[in-house]
Amino acid sequence: MMRLIGWLACAGAVGLLIVAMVMGTVPAEATTAPRVTAAWVRLAAVPGRPAAGYFTLSAGAAPVELVGVVSPLARIELHGMSMAGGVMRMDALPSVRVAANERTSFAPGGRHLMLFNLPASVKPGATVPLTFRFASGTTIAVDAVASAAGADAPMAMETRTPSHGAH
Repeated sequence: MMRLIGWLACAGAVGLLIVAMVMGTVPAEATTAPRVTAAWVRLAAVPGRPAAGYFTLSAGAAPVELVGVVSPLARIELHGMSMAGGVMRMDALPSVRVAANERTSFAPGGRHLMLFNLPASVKPGATVPLTFRFASGTTIAVDAVASAAGADAPMAMETRTPSHGAH
């Protein structure tokens, strides 16, 4: 009888552990914090010209509004691309909103960061510290990998941030 009670207690404990593990698991999409992934910077082809930054921004269970990106190495602006009268235009964006449980990519040929006055000492393979600032007051620090002018996304990021042509 004692042995049966021991087995039942053990089985019950295992069952509770399984329930706790399943109930305690929260999918990444269900978190409220935004995420920044696959950040990289394409260096300028001409010294003194701006570099371009790319990344993927994911919102959690709540929408997010990216209001800026800062770095100790450069002045940064959010930029978008649009067609006007058959001409591609690049415009500064005051912010970028991402709906709850959605993501948006800043990729070549589309939205991107413009990094002004990035030092010539930043070479391919180096990292550029970026801090993403959100309307909520949240900040996210990320190290973006620098790539040569004209290069595609760094190898480890190619599947997450496809290249769509030159900046």
